Amino acid sequence: MTTLKLWFSTIATTFANPGALLVFALIYAFLLLASYLFISIREATVWQVLVTYALIILIPLAFFTLQAAIIDRELDQKLRWRVILIDTLKFLAVTIPVLLLVWLLYYLLNKVAARYPAPVPVVAAVQAGRAAHPTPPTPPATPPLHWPSLIFSTLRFALLGVAFPLATIHLWIAVAGGGFRSLFAPGAKLFFKRIGSALATAFSSNSVLIYGFGLIIFFVLPYLALVPTFTVKGNKAEFIVFGVRLLLAFVFSLVGWVVTLRALTRAVSDLPGEVSAAVVAEPAEAAA
Repeated sequence: MTTLKLWFSTIATTFANPGALLVFALIYAFLLLASYLFISIREATVWQVLVTYALIILIPLAFFTLQAAIIDRELDQKLRWRVILIDTLKFLAVTIPVLLLVWLLYYLLNKVAARYPAPVPVVAAVQAGRAAHPTPPTPPATPPLHWPSLIFSTLRFALLGVAFPLATIHLWIAVAGGGFRSLFAPGAKLFFKRIGSALATAFSSNSVLIYGFGLIIFFVLPYLALVPTFTVKGNKAEFIVFGVRLLLAFVFSLVGWVVTLRALTRAVSDLPGEVSAAVVAEPAEAAA
């Protein structure tokens, strides 16, 4: 019940701040547009190659800027772009080691899964039976469930869809606020203790439940809005329906992700003291 109250109160406060939500929407729209251009552009001319290289830099920066803006807005109750830009680089720095570790685990998981391949049906025997009998033979029975394939598919989803996002989000929350010196100012021991505490909090029941609620909004609902196909009579009506589906997918994915990130940030009650102090002291430093 506590998690549900936190989730619904986060939704209410998110819509109570339309200005911040509009800023998040603009950054998210730029991220989607840049991603579309990167996928659709063809490297034929010099300018197209330069645009492609520029998008390789802009897309990660836009992604981490969105995350930093959401988290810093929740921590500081306002958008301060100097802190957001610093946190953008910090989020990028702490994500790279996690990404490399996840890639290694995924590679090892595929190596182990290759030792338990799913059985391949004998097509040649079926074709021989059809040639020998003029009447069609009885259809073969449905093959039994291959448990290793199911287990490894579940592990891949748990790694990429749950463990990696949760661990990364809590690392972002742990390092948010202040400058780069605030990361290592207390010393290496306290830094790694902070990281360990963030990872432990990431896999708590409260955190997983919040992420599960968010997964329904920012992934399942956009999927349901875009993937199902149905016939609409008239080109104009079809265009309108397609536009509405795109808009719904955009709104659901944006609002779901913003609420999830804000709820996870609010759920972290043991924020590092030096991070909070750095956030509070930032205006004084800027005034000086």
